[in-house]
Amino acid sequence: MTRLVAALVLALTLAAAPAFADHPGAFRLEGLSPLASALVTGGLALLVALVVVVLIVVLTRPGAKRSESDEG
Repeated sequence: MTRLVAALVLALTLAAAPAFADHPGAFRLEGLSPLASALVTGGLALLVALVVVVLIVVLTRPGAKRSESDEG
């Protein structure tokens, strides 16, 4: 059993395709350094997170002011 697991792990390790660090695609920003690209992407992610938090706060707040007769 141990040899089977070791052979399976070895086969999966050798079958993995190499990853290329700088591959072209839709997310590559031409003309920007990797640091600038990371800062832009991080800023956009932070902006999206803030929008989500604001939406959650607005949608989960209590209703409009209730009159005191409605509370009792």
